[in-house]
Amino acid sequence: MKREPGVWRLGWRVAQHRPGPFWIGWLLFVMFFTFPVLTGWLLGRGFHALETGHQSQVYWYAVAALVSDALRMMCIHWGALIWTRVWVHMQTFLRANMLTAQLASGGPEAGQPVGSAGEAITHFRDDVDDATQFIDGNIDISAGLVFTILAAFVLGSIDLGAAAILLVPLAGVALATRSLDTRIKRYRTADRAAASAVSGFLGDVMAAATTIKVNDASGTTLAHLRTLVDARRHTAVRDRVLDEGVQAFAQGAADVGLGFVLLVTAGGLASGAFDVGKLAVFVAYLGWLSFLPRMVGRVLARRKQAGVAFERMRGLVANRDVRNTVRPRDLPIGRSEPRPRLPAVRPQRVPLEELEIRALDALYSTGGGVRDVSFTMHRGSFTVLTGPIGSGKSTLLRALLGLTINAELAGEVLWNGSIIDDRAAFLVPPNAAYLSQVPQLISDSVGENVALGDASLAAIQVALDLAAVQGDIDEMPSGIDTLIGPRGLRLSGGQRQRVATARALVHSPELVVLDDLSSALDVETELQLWHNLADAGMTVLAVSHRAVAFDRADQVLRLEAGRLVDVYAAT
Repeated sequence: MKREPGVWRLGWRVAQHRPGPFWIGWLLFVMFFTFPVLTGWLLGRGFHALETGHQSQVYWYAVAALVSDALRMMCIHWGALIWTRVWVHMQTFLRANMLTAQLASGGPEAGQPVGSAGEAITHFRDDVDDATQFIDGNIDISAGLVFTILAAFVLGSIDLGAAAILLVPLAGVALATRSLDTRIKRYRTADRAAASAVSGFLGDVMAAATTIKVNDASGTTLAHLRTLVDARRHTAVRDRVLDEGVQAFAQGAADVGLGFVLLVTAGGLASGAFDVGKLAVFVAYLGWLSFLPRMVGRVLARRKQAGVAFERMRGLVANRDVRNTVRPRDLPIGRSEPRPRLPAVRPQRVPLEELEIRALDALYSTGGGVRDVSFTMHRGSFTVLTGPIGSGKSTLLRALLGLTINAELAGEVLWNGSIIDDRAAFLVPPNAAYLSQVPQLISDSVGENVALGDASLAAIQVALDLAAVQGDIDEMPSGIDTLIGPRGLRLSGGQRQRVATARALVHSPELVVLDDLSSALDVETELQLWHNLADAGMTVLAVSHRAVAFDRADQVLRLEAGRLVDVYAAT
């Protein structure tokens, strides 16, 4: 089994996705931290010239020091501009890999769907930020390391003991942070989970605001939110205090190191062995020498936090493989880079003659799911799936389509006698279309909701006719251009259901899978819909409990406790 990369290697892959700007930004920041070495040395030489009476040299060293500091300011200016672009690119790179995995229907890039909107926010915002903060901290460390080495060389030429004492705070910070590794990781994991819970609940509250109002449940809702917020406050404070404590210890260790330097050099200062120029060099370097220990403490803490972030992000990408969070990807996000409109990638249509399900299992760790389900459907047939609540009807449909989450799968699905290897990739339009029990619409026009970007006007109108909703749309002020509001709130429940049905039918799929479509329809409309689908010759698998569906069905499947207990031809 191939060993998974660690946090350092993952961070390296993110940083090197676009190496050119990264290394230019790195070089500019290193130069920003290197120029103080030159400036301090020039100041030391200037004070030495002043002490020895070389007046003309003093002016030259003063001008050189000013030029050095001006160049340093130029480096930080250009470095900030370039590094901002690098920062945005690194974050976009990680988010693009997670988003691609979430949007892919089957195939090598498809990942497990995210659990909730709140969880998605913490993955795409907080986890990505933790990973890139770790990379950013390493830039600071490398720049501080270059400064410290050069400064130690200069100081060592003045006083070797003073230069050697600079290693003491670095060793102390590394040992202290190492001892806190497990706690840093545990606290950050708990804080991210608590943040996901708060964000997810807020998203649910916003989506169900009307329901909460009419049921006068605001008190209960706010009480539960207060509980979640209290838990988040506890985890956030604990995580922040530990993080700030590590930083404070690193700062304190750096200050102690500087105190040691002064103690080592105190004898030379008292005896006059240090001239004014040497003293000026030490004074110029003292403030900067605390930077590296502080950054080492920060990055060692961020390493654990980045490890938590990558571990959480892996849950959204293909095969839960952390390498897929850093998969190379073309990101044309620069101002001068072309942004091609990518065509929708759909599988080739394969006309359905026979669909066979063999011994299909979809079992959850809780014991629920479906077991050993087998049946056959022929082209143009209408199959109804029924059974009591909780019997596994929705699970069966999702397992057939390859859409189950966290379930152990077994069995086969055959299309015209051939096994479908990747059901989620194959069973999409134009081969199959699926309408879930709760239809999801977007805040756009009716036409855009049906087409989702790649259907002709004629196809949209045909789909609306088949879904028995064209008459309703014609009565709207703007027809198919009517805006339906967030989640389709301007439509009735039945209209939302039928618009979503039209979306499933717009590409004339070979197989139509409908999960309890009749729950929001009256009997007359449902009967019209089944009649339209039969006249169109579509092969339909639908969950229903109504007699009008049984009367139209070619066969009825009954599930109980996850098992198929009856298959019979409807009369």
